[in-house]
Amino acid sequence: MISAVLSDALDVYRRLFRRAVVVAGAVFTVVGLASALADRSGRTGAVIVSLVLGLVGGLLVQGALVEAVRDLHEGRPPAGVRTYTDRSRGRLGTLVGASLLYGVGVALGLLAFVVPGLILVARWALVVPLVMIEGRGVRDAFARSSQLVTGQTGRVLVLVVVANLITGVGGIVITAMFRFLPPFGATWAGSTVAGALTVPYEAQVLTVLYYRLTEPDRPVLPA
Repeated sequence: MISAVLSDALDVYRRLFRRAVVVAGAVFTVVGLASALADRSGRTGAVIVSLVLGLVGGLLVQGALVEAVRDLHEGRPPAGVRTYTDRSRGRLGTLVGASLLYGVGVALGLLAFVVPGLILVARWALVVPLVMIEGRGVRDAFARSSQLVTGQTGRVLVLVVVANLITGVGGIVITAMFRFLPPFGATWAGSTVAGALTVPYEAQVLTVLYYRLTEPDRPVLPA
């Protein structure tokens, strides 16, 4: 399952590359600017604003790209970038609430005995696709995600770790390519380009996983 999901996600990434980069690039331009300003000022308030924008921006991008994969899966022609961001923005409150609960739950699990935290990473991996595709609320999304992943927890955990390694290493490499710029420009350009190129793949991996678990007999990608 792991290799199949990663392979399908790569195909989706290629098909939706331009649209995904435009969506993510537009959002991470703002997030990257906030990060660069926070680094330069060093003020606590600026850092907090940067973190909040990073969380909200990342969720906005993930939600929009889940919708893009959904259209591709269901054989609909891709919509415009604004359409996807509007759909994601309409569910942003639920996405933020789910993300905060996910972070707190996983952190407490890791602090307790590590293993419970890792189990939650896998069991709750499908929260964003469930919020967007099935219109679930926060609690329902967590319960449904756990139900879908049960029996596949180990594989899903490996998949999530591998996807995060791919995007994490990719982000580090891309960011390093801008070190020739002054510190402010390097931070802004590096974080913008890294986010635009790596975040879409992670969102697409989780969306492909969702379809693999909910519709195992149907190809994720249409012919």
